[in-house]
This record gives sequence, C-alpha cells and structure tokens, in this order.
Amino acid sequence: MVPTLKLSDIINKWRDALQASTVIRDYCMTKYNKAPKISIGINSKHPPADEDYPLIVLYPGAKEEGLELQEYCYTLTVKWTILQAETTAAGDITEYLGVAECDDLGQLIYLELAGLSTDNPISSVRYNLDPVACYPRFPGWMDITLKITPVNGYNINY
Repeated sequence: MVPTLKLSDIINKWRDALQASTVIRDYCMTKYNKAPKISIGINSKHPPADEDYPLIVLYPGAKEEGLELQEYCYTLTVKWTILQAETTAAGDITEYLGVAECDDLGQLIYLELAGLSTDNPISSVRYNLDPVACYPRFPGWMDITLKITPVNGYNINY
C-alpha cells in the first residue's frame, strides 16, 4: 500500500478545529459581535459582503508524495479578513486598528492549527498581512507546510 494523505482530509480537520476554537470565537465576538465565517474555497466572482466578515478561508494547496520521497510535503493556504474602519490618532501618529486586529486573528488561527498534531506538526509558515489594498478590509494569509515521513504499508495519520 502506498501511503497517502488527501488534502481535503487536512482541510476538513482544520475547518473543524477553527470552527470549534473558543479562543477564535471569543476574540471575534469581542471585536465584531459575531463568530467568524469559515469557508473552504471562495467564489471570486461574488466576493463576500461586509456582513460576512470576519472570514476565514481554507484552500487545499498542493502536495508532494511518492515512493521515492523520504518526506512528503503538504502546502495549504489559510486566508482571513476582518472589516475595521476605526483609527486612532495621537499627535503625528495615526493607527488603523485593523492592522493589529488582522494580525491578532492570524496569530490565533496559526496557534490553533499548530496544536492539532503533535506527531506531524507544522513544518513552516509563510505569514503575510496586507494593510493597504482593501481598506477597510484587512486581509492576511499564510502558506502552511507540513512535512511528514511516510512508512510504507501504513496510512498517514494526521
């Protein structure tokens, strides 16, 4: 038997963990008076409406598997966006509150996913925030890589 792991299995585990996270839910309830919406994929022809934020979107990504590989590699993307138009100003400094809030939510998402599998932890994360392009929407995204050493004849447990 060739060991393999479906990207959709990873995505579904992440979806369930994020949906069940009381830390993420409490943060969003405190900041936005609602729980985040979670989506697997998104319809780019019909972007989310303002009432759909905060939003977490999971994308399946890519994988590298095969009998000649010592290590399998799975890369998936998680995106999130918050809606926050508030600013503070003090002297010559203006702060857009959405920048820190987007980063806060991203960190909570990352920590939730990082704690899911002690046997196969997250190997690397490429984490990005875009505080300019979509104001008052503040998007962030991370490309998450899992590296798993397969054992021939056994299923990969994640």
